[in-house]
Amino acid sequence: MGEVPCVEKIKILKSVIFDNIVYLCGMDSKEDSKNKIYITPSDIDKDAMFYDENGKPVHGVDIWCYCKFFAEHIQLMYDDNDFDGLSLYEYADIVENNQKDHLIRLIDFNKDGNVYDFQMEMQKKYNIHINAWALCNLCLFIDKIVHRKLVVMLKPTIADTIGEIYDLKSVTFTNKDGKSTTTSNNAFIEQIKGALKQEGKVTYEVDCIADRQDVFTKELLQIEFFFYLSTFLNKYFPVKRRGLLTSAEMKMCGYFLKWFGLSAEVVTESRLRQFRMKFDQVSVGSISILPINGKDVKVQWEFVKYKDWKDGKINPLKHNIEPLNKGESIVFPPDIGGKDLLKR
Repeated sequence: MGEVPCVEKIKILKSVIFDNIVYLCGMDSKEDSKNKIYITPSDIDKDAMFYDENGKPVHGVDIWCYCKFFAEHIQLMYDDNDFDGLSLYEYADIVENNQKDHLIRLIDFNKDGNVYDFQMEMQKKYNIHINAWALCNLCLFIDKIVHRKLVVMLKPTIADTIGEIYDLKSVTFTNKDGKSTTTSNNAFIEQIKGALKQEGKVTYEVDCIADRQDVFTKELLQIEFFFYLSTFLNKYFPVKRRGLLTSAEMKMCGYFLKWFGLSAEVVTESRLRQFRMKFDQVSVGSISILPINGKDVKVQWEFVKYKDWKDGKINPLKHNIEPLNKGESIVFPPDIGGKDLLKR
């Protein structure tokens, strides 16, 4: 993985101080029994010094430590320059521009009783402390990554159109003068269909640019989210495991998929194992550089052929997308739909 350079340049990467959770240097720990918020000195950002209204020095909770490890060691990259979805810098800009809403999400997460129980179980069974503030921030980062990517939906080719004609009875030819000739000769009709199918090099015309959630079922984002989160937990926390994760970690991954809006219900462990095995078969798309509003913008998208999307949303657990073949080309019409998605 590529190195995340000089995070200190972005001020929001320092820390966040919460009005109701401010810790003076030297405090051992604090547990809010009413809201079940648990924090220890290891959660403190020792590099970020702040002062309260009375001028006393205080430290804020470090919400970025997990994100930085994730970006440096786990997040997929293209050509050692482009991060999958978005970089940590880009995510930090989003947080900086939406600090109030972001803070509300962090606090709600830390007040969740299931999160608290997970912290306690990891502490008691494995002597592992979970910084829930940093964990929530990481999950929000991963959520942005999986939602950032786009789909380019391709129109049907001549071969696709001919392939959908199962019982062609006749063919009509119309001259420029308006006169028409119709034939029902089966041998002639099959000869025409065969010739049209043999197009040679295929050129696809773009139908529209779409959000992945409009083209794929919810499983696609769930697969990617779980892959990233489970890989982080496995690599970051030194726990002796029989498998990829402990039972507590698996349980919470299933719960987090619901908490962050990627599933209507808690996802079962058997389903999570299925997600993990499927990840290598899921395409994360390719990077293109497009001129948008006078500047070059990197866009990550996946091209989906008509034969794959024509029957409705694609379930990645049941259907593998056919990639573009060598020699096939793409044409973007000027009036393409979904261009606004490129600016998000």
